[in-house]
Amino acid sequence: MTTVRPAVALLIDADNAALSSLDRVLRSLAEHGDVTIRRAYGNWFKPALKAWDAELSRRGIRPVQQSDPVRGKNATDLALVIDAVDIHHTTKPDVYALVSSDSDYAPVAHFLRERGATVIGYGRESTATSFRAACSLFIAVPAAAAERPTPLAKRQPPLPELLAGAIAKNGDKQGWARVSAVANHMRQLNGQSAKDHGKASWTKVLKNLPGYEFRNEGTTSVAVRIKKSS
Repeated sequence: MTTVRPAVALLIDADNAALSSLDRVLRSLAEHGDVTIRRAYGNWFKPALKAWDAELSRRGIRPVQQSDPVRGKNATDLALVIDAVDIHHTTKPDVYALVSSDSDYAPVAHFLRERGATVIGYGRESTATSFRAACSLFIAVPAAAAERPTPLAKRQPPLPELLAGAIAKNGDKQGWARVSAVANHMRQLNGQSAKDHGKASWTKVLKNLPGYEFRNEGTTSVAVRIKKSS
């Protein structure tokens, strides 16, 4: 008799997941069943997510476009949660894999688990306890570069150098870059969050370092640039 393997729904928050973690997530899920639903959510027009397109296609993951209705905000988490609830009421997979380090997914993890599904969370070591505890199982997935030792010369540059690159990549002609864009860049290309540096936001990280100036502080449009030499 052929054994029917559990059906798995893989839902990825591309704004809060490392592209380099996808293969490890898929290998892990192969032990839990067949990944019949594979979706990744994000605003694919963002420069920080440009590298995802070919990688998602190669792994059979469907990109779900979610534009940001308000500048400085993203609606990716809400779109993923709505789909998770809809899938529960229609397809009813046995296992849900939520790939994100965002604690906002704790309520939907509780919802699915309370209704008999297994919920596996994948995220950074720094992921909040509230999301970890809401899952049936949480697996910390480091960025690929952190999984193996690398020669000293190839190790990640210091934070100011990484931030300078993020600001330059996302800045306008005057050098101003929205902090939200810098945050996306640091998360997607360098696998770093503000919490990794002991702060709740990248604005606070930047203000704790010398050599930056800000505009539109206290708003969602806060921007940063490197101070020009006088």
